[in-house]
Amino acid sequence: MITLPGRIPLSIHPLFWLLAGLIGWLNSGSLMGMFIWIGIIFVSVLVHEYGHAVTAVFFGKKPRIDLVALGGLTTYDPSKLTFSKQFIIVLNGPLAGISLALLATFFLYLGVFKNPFIVNLLIIFQIVNFFWSFVNLIPIIPLDGGQLLRIGLEAAFGVKGLKMSLIIGTVIATGAALAFFMLKLFLLGALFFLFAFQSFDMWRKSRDMTDIDRKDENRTRLGEGERALIEGNKTKAKENFEAILASISSGMIYNVAVQYLAMIYFEEGRKKEAYELFLKVKDKLSNQAIRQLHELAFNETNFELVAELSTECYQVASNQQTALLNARAFASLGNAKHAGGWLQTAQNLGPLDWNQIVQETFFDKVRDDPEFTKFLKK
Repeated sequence: MITLPGRIPLSIHPLFWLLAGLIGWLNSGSLMGMFIWIGIIFVSVLVHEYGHAVTAVFFGKKPRIDLVALGGLTTYDPSKLTFSKQFIIVLNGPLAGISLALLATFFLYLGVFKNPFIVNLLIIFQIVNFFWSFVNLIPIIPLDGGQLLRIGLEAAFGVKGLKMSLIIGTVIATGAALAFFMLKLFLLGALFFLFAFQSFDMWRKSRDMTDIDRKDENRTRLGEGERALIEGNKTKAKENFEAILASISSGMIYNVAVQYLAMIYFEEGRKKEAYELFLKVKDKLSNQAIRQLHELAFNETNFELVAELSTECYQVASNQQTALLNARAFASLGNAKHAGGWLQTAQNLGPLDWNQIVQETFFDKVRDDPEFTKFLKK
């Protein structure tokens, strides 16, 4: 990977060259043509990204540019930027590309260059930048058009606007993908199908998002807490997560903070507090949180919840301990069939002392049940 430091750091990933070369080869069919296309794509994408980055610098931000497989990416901290400034930063990328196309058009119109090679080069610059700039303005995230739609709707409707932009993007991306496939532009069709999936997935994950989640203070606290966890500073992480829970009681940030804090309490041995926290976001748990809640629910003799989580937890932690907890929970509920099934699953994962296990009080309700004893006979 090539990395260039500076006021606007630039990184160029190897896959950028690979994809640019593939596009060049498909459009030219020759080695020389491929390298010409690589140069045109490089300059065009760079000009586009600098349109974003230079504007971000003008507004006091510290952007960086990454040229990756699917093009370019300009990143910066958007906090404390008004929606209007964010809109201008996003818009100036396509405008930079259109300006490059107009410059090529101007030279072609004047007829300044007579060399066929240069004229052909200008024509490709013109077509590439007009085409990509306008395609990039289609209102689909992560394209600039999608970002512009998101910013406009979010400014008008808050977090509801964000969700609306994702739904609109999903519908448009799906339609565009089908259209490109019908035109036999399979690469673009696959790309827009990927955009449709990403937009839908983002919408699905954003359903619990509230306007509270957009506040810089809460996002900063969550980020600081996550960094503290990575650094092993659980005390600092706990302070940030507890501060979030003291200030909000719903939303995505709240759900994430609750789970992080419950996991910390679990590791500290504060099992009761961890259990109560997990219950608050029971339907929004990560895999690790599901496993911990499953164990805590068993310890709290909430066998109904253990049974509810049994299959999902086993998918996360497919071990004998999980199967045994499930068997004991179902047995305590008097469900002989499922108790026997989970006990057999545990047996398949390793040797068990059946006689000792079935004498546990958990199995009092099912020990003599025919549905259970048939598993013992097996």
